[in-house]
Amino acid sequence: MTRRHLLAAPAAAFAQASPAPAIGIIGTGNRASAHFRAYPQLSEARIVALSDLESDRMEVYNKTLPQRAATYTDWRELLKDPRVGIVVITAPNFLHHDMAIAALRAGKHVLLEKPIAISYALARRIQAEAKSSGRILAVGMQRRYWAMDTHIQQLVEGGLIGPIRFISISEYRGDWSPRGWQYTDPATGAKTNWRFLKKLAGSTELEFSVHAFSQVTQLVKSPLTRCVASGGVLHYKGRDMRDLCTGLIDFDNGVRFNYSFCLFSQGTPGSMTIVGDKGTLRHSGGGRLLLDTPGRPGQEPPPLTGHSAELPEVQMYKEFFRAIAENRTPALDAELAIDAVKIAYAMDMAISENRIVTALEFT
Repeated sequence: MTRRHLLAAPAAAFAQASPAPAIGIIGTGNRASAHFRAYPQLSEARIVALSDLESDRMEVYNKTLPQRAATYTDWRELLKDPRVGIVVITAPNFLHHDMAIAALRAGKHVLLEKPIAISYALARRIQAEAKSSGRILAVGMQRRYWAMDTHIQQLVEGGLIGPIRFISISEYRGDWSPRGWQYTDPATGAKTNWRFLKKLAGSTELEFSVHAFSQVTQLVKSPLTRCVASGGVLHYKGRDMRDLCTGLIDFDNGVRFNYSFCLFSQGTPGSMTIVGDKGTLRHSGGGRLLLDTPGRPGQEPPPLTGHSAELPEVQMYKEFFRAIAENRTPALDAELAIDAVKIAYAMDMAISENRIVTALEFT
């Protein structure tokens, strides 16, 4: 079964052959809430350990569990817990590399929140460590299970619009969540939302845009060859994380991808347009997916089939548990994650260094 089929398969196909190993969670901040919403729908999910710098956060989540989990303010102590077979990492981006490497070396399977790492070199190190350890590593690109993304993938792969030639995506949102972890500057003692700092988040494209990039790479199925980009801090002064960016990415098969992002336009609907030789698929915000063909704009495309209504995180976990039981590469593997973050890395280099970035950066 290919990774594409695993992503599209109904969640019911992932019935467990054996109980999943017990779970230890590193990071109980805002992103962890999505995981905890999934756990009640996963009978095989047994949470036995939590780790966070803030004990109060762990207590909030512990109250939702059927049995109290052990708590550790040092994540390294969680890795020593012999009951833990799976480590779920929902910590800020700059910690992903060290935590994932240590967990794999401790003999744990790892579900690592996106992005895989804040640099290409670190991402490849995580991938290599997973391979040498023999443990299963999945990256939390749960949006690959969204109904809209699955529907688009299904229609494109079914040949509805013919070979893709051009993709355009615009994304808009308000500022980062105020519930984000507050990083303390060791030099000044000042506290700052970690997503405001590039050294912690990597880049705006890496923190937010990577989901759209993952969808694009799955549609295009061809390596990046060239990237030009522009962006900066226009609205939220005093930060080094861009609040506006735009990029043009070329792929080896000739497809062009135009991307733009704005962090200070809350309420503005985003849009996606996929142009093929035979037609165009498009949608805006939470609107319907529409098909345009010559002389017939705004058609309803064929309906989505075979897709589970379960939460994306539930589907993600079921497939991950199945990969562990079968000792195989998971659908959301490191290569899928790296394909997506290459675009983020390329845009960041193009903007920061004011130059054209090519595939040579990733050899």
